[in-house]
Amino acid sequence: MTLKFAVSGNANIDIYYFVEKIPQPDEAVEALDIRTSLGGAATNIATGISKLGHYVRFIGFVGSDPEATEVLSELKQRGIDVAYVKSSSKQTGRVIVLLDKEGRRAMIAHRGANSELRPGAFDPEETLRGIDHLHLSSTSPEYSYWFFREAKKMGISTSWDPGMTICLRGFKSIENVLQYVDVLFLNERENEALKIDPASMEKPLIIIKKGSEGSEAPQYKIKAEAFRVKALDATGAGDAFDAAFLVAWKRKIGLKESLVIANAAGAIKVTRFGAHSSPTASELAEFLEKNGREDLARLFKP
Repeated sequence: MTLKFAVSGNANIDIYYFVEKIPQPDEAVEALDIRTSLGGAATNIATGISKLGHYVRFIGFVGSDPEATEVLSELKQRGIDVAYVKSSSKQTGRVIVLLDKEGRRAMIAHRGANSELRPGAFDPEETLRGIDHLHLSSTSPEYSYWFFREAKKMGISTSWDPGMTICLRGFKSIENVLQYVDVLFLNERENEALKIDPASMEKPLIIIKKGSEGSEAPQYKIKAEAFRVKALDATGAGDAFDAAFLVAWKRKIGLKESLVIANAAGAIKVTRFGAHSSPTASELAEFLEKNGREDLARLFKP
């Protein structure tokens, strides 16, 4: 069964600088290499879902510059529907990523056209027609509240990965949004910033990404251990996790099993360069089989 997802959020050009170490204030280091790639958490997740064999519609903004053409071309090559991407007079978003030899990173972001993601930016009935699930990444509470509310009017399931910038505003800033969210993705630092007590919340389903310690659904006291791999680049690993979890969850695979599948996707991603290097369904199946989960591997084989 092919599921239909809509994903909305930032579309960027990521510029990677490979360094021995990330510089401190007033310190200069030499770049060992420079690479450019498509970026933005939402494009990462859209790519991850598409590579797992499902339809993805990207909803966002690009500029009217050469970088916009590059972004749209890259998305199309990944099998993502870009018919609902709008153009802005602002520059296409950019992120500078400093990546050291241990796989650690520091980033500087310029939102540019992504700042056009505001309530009313799209016609919900048109952009969400035929969609099974709407996911938003790193989007403002105002935009998220509006779009999720519209999606719920249409009977569409929803998920949100707000990101650290939003989480640092505190729980009150997102509380009103959560009534329209089915799955909330957080990492440990974001969870600490929000100070959420999962025991006091029946909804949404909270998924905590814990990196090398795996993942957790705290409301159900369910944990899944991480797979042990040698990390090369952690950029986009959380997005690969989100994509795989959503596919498993929408396929009604069990919660513990969905966490294991998502951990596997994140583990594969960190062994590769680039935010869009999440696994295909066959790669995910092969990894799960090699790590003793033939039961789950079968779910992703042709």
